[in-house]
Amino acid sequence: MPAREVTAGLAATVVAAGPPPAPVLAPPWTVRALTAGGGDPELVSRWMNEPHVAPFWGQEWPPGRWAGALAEQLAGEHSRPCLVARDGTPLAYVEIYRTPRDVVGRHYDADPYDLGVHLAIGDRDNTGRGVGRRLVRALVAGLFAADPRCRRVLADPDERHVVARRMFAAAGFRPLGVYDIGHKHAALYAHERAPGGCVHRTG
Repeated sequence: MPAREVTAGLAATVVAAGPPPAPVLAPPWTVRALTAGGGDPELVSRWMNEPHVAPFWGQEWPPGRWAGALAEQLAGEHSRPCLVARDGTPLAYVEIYRTPRDVVGRHYDADPYDLGVHLAIGDRDNTGRGVGRRLVRALVAGLFAADPRCRRVLADPDERHVVARRMFAAAGFRPLGVYDIGHKHAALYAHERAPGGCVHRTG
């Protein structure tokens, strides 16, 4: 997969924004940073090879390659790989990233503190029941809480991924258009911080 990170010509304000924060989640949700060791690469590799995930992520890598990919993310300031659980059960692989450091930031008027989310619900049994919509709403609220300077959260599902597009729309994201970002045609969606900074938490 082509590199998504933008490193050249970054504005000083983008550099000063620093790496993306971990979302502040309320029960039943919890989040932790993934690691390049232990069982995390095996779990992510298994999820990425699931039939409902693989066609849209294109990262059906073995655990060893995932260990390297996770280590690379953790060492940089572009994105952070996380594991989100619900009621203590691992649910989704989530990447939080700064959109001005990403190819996505070239296709809209990105603010230095804007954040983006990539997510994959690992087990198919957890899809199609509104779990994804509730997870996305919790992530948005958690990211706005984690970084008060962030005014917008972006999502960029594959244009073909109708289920993901419906999920983001149902969670309050508005469409910005479809763009060729190199490795896919992405449908960009944005969730603005509400006036006054208020967000709604949902379980």
